[in-house]
Amino acid sequence: MRTFKFIPITLLSLFILSASAKAQDLETSKKSKHSLGAGIGFTTGYGLSYRYTPSKWGVQVNFAPFKNSTQEIYSMGCTFLYKLNEGQKITLYLYEGNHYYYNQDKNYFNEKTYKYETKTDSYINSGFGFGIEIPFFDQIGFNLMTGYAAYDNFKAYNLTGEAALYFKF
Repeated sequence: MRTFKFIPITLLSLFILSASAKAQDLETSKKSKHSLGAGIGFTTGYGLSYRYTPSKWGVQVNFAPFKNSTQEIYSMGCTFLYKLNEGQKITLYLYEGNHYYYNQDKNYFNEKTYKYETKTDSYINSGFGFGIEIPFFDQIGFNLMTGYAAYDNFKAYNLTGEAALYFKF
């Protein structure tokens, strides 16, 4: 039931992204379209990050898998971007982020029953806001994002913050 709230938001975002991309000029940019780096955020996810921005519209994907004998953790994020202003020093953009988090601990100590058991947590965070990209050198960019988010499967609402460091190629 939790993922059913996530699916309509993602599908709506993809529809808006594809419809607006067709309406834009097909002018190609000399700037880098592909970026690879690391990101962390409540609504964008955390871990390795790939960003593709062929025009004013772009997409960012974050992924961090972790698994050992007693625990599995997965963070997966998909974020949609729209450039508002691309300057020489700073780029300003809007974003809409979606983050799915999964954690299964097979060695969780329950203080009520005094037993070890398996505990599973999973939730979706979704948010929107604005961000800036500050370039360092020609191929490195630092991104800061802030906005408003729905946390824990839309049970709580609050401000959010995101950050990423990218190498553009």
